[in-house]
Amino acid sequence: MKKLVNVLGQLAGFLTVTLLAFLIVSTVFDFGVPAQIMTLLSTIAQYAIYVVLGLSGLELVAGKRLFALIYFILLAIVVIFNLFHDIWTQLIGLI
Repeated sequence: MKKLVNVLGQLAGFLTVTLLAFLIVSTVFDFGVPAQIMTLLSTIAQYAIYVVLGLSGLELVAGKRLFALIYFILLAIVVIFNLFHDIWTQLIGLI
């Protein structure tokens, strides 16, 4: 299981870095990619970062149930508050 997570993490990391590099280079050089596709690729890049975080954390906490639970709760909090920024704003407003 740990070997599979390792390979998936490496593949996700490589593809994420490649996608982010493409997005950065495409802002400098116009490759003629339609704006809708660039928006879609930007959204995919955002989610890909979360995938890499999840896989790398899973590799780290494999076999350690308590640490895995804590890590994935923290990861869920980060993802939820990044994707739904209004929730974070409302919570801060309550405090």
